[in-house]
Amino acid sequence: MSNPDAQYKSYFRDSYDAFAIASDTHLKWIRQEGLKERYQVSHASKLLLPKPSGTLRPITLLTVEDQIVYQACVNLIADILKRKTRQRYEKRVFAHLYAGKSSPFFYFQWQRSYRKFGRRIEQAFNDGYHYVANFDLAAFYDSIDHHVLRHFLATLSIDEDTVDLLLRCLKVWTSSTWSNGQANIYHEHGIPQGPLASGMLSEAVLQHIDAAGERG
Repeated sequence: MSNPDAQYKSYFRDSYDAFAIASDTHLKWIRQEGLKERYQVSHASKLLLPKPSGTLRPITLLTVEDQIVYQACVNLIADILKRKTRQRYEKRVFAHLYAGKSSPFFYFQWQRSYRKFGRRIEQAFNDGYHYVANFDLAAFYDSIDHHVLRHFLATLSIDEDTVDLLLRCLKVWTSSTWSNGQANIYHEHGIPQGPLASGMLSEAVLQHIDAAGERG
């Protein structure tokens, strides 16, 4: 659980410590449940944290077991996605850069990518580009449709069983309730904000936008 977001990890300090006491046993159990197709995903808890703009950022809290399953699925996606997008690393894309299996960290260190981003901006200025467009894809994580996500994962040739498990989990984690509601509403869009894996999963969709930009 190498999430660099210290605040997100702080919600799970006690849970991580408890899991670590018998981590091998827990991991073997998760693996066996997955292989037997009987792993039961848990509903998530949601926090709404204020942003400087005055709006609220929804943070999704997953159980430790669900975090591991989520990360395992996205690890498989990251290996394949990197082969397709590595030519953009630190040239057109500077965030959510997969470090690879040999690294103890999931992503490249952000400081390195940030320095290269700064040099890229400086080079563009020297080339005569004097304006910067800065925009935010509002509520992007919450807007990713699961059927669209399935389409893009299929184009990457991700194993169908992995995709089925991932989307089954996402359906539960992103479900909603309303005041005094008796049951969850499963709307099948959105990915959890907070877990380390979500940044890489979003790239499965964003890489399509990057490819369109390259075509002009």
